[in-house]
Amino acid sequence: MTFQPGNQLAKANGVLKKPRIVTQRLIAELNATDETNIPKLHRLANALLDKALEGDVAAIKEVMDRVEGKVPQPMSGDPDNPLVIQHVTRTIVHADPNQRSNPVAIADAGNSRAA
Repeated sequence: MTFQPGNQLAKANGVLKKPRIVTQRLIAELNATDETNIPKLHRLANALLDKALEGDVAAIKEVMDRVEGKVPQPMSGDPDNPLVIQHVTRTIVHADPNQRSNPVAIADAGNSRAA
């Protein structure tokens, strides 16, 4: 394996470049078929739906969250402790590429010119 600069497992655009080992194994198992030639992922989804249809509240919530999306939670304070929203600004300052980063070297360079 040749060296490649940078962290090869780092997130790119919020998504891991390479699935983790456990994730890869789970995906492989879910895509595999069982003895009835039905993908395990289909059986898993059917089991969840069956539980929801039986009235299992946790299963109903899971199905609804997957289908409709999770309900957004409002941000609010209480009357005694109101929510305070502060404005945060991020400023990126780029250094002058012609300026040296070592102040000692800059001072030495200044002294050599004077001599």
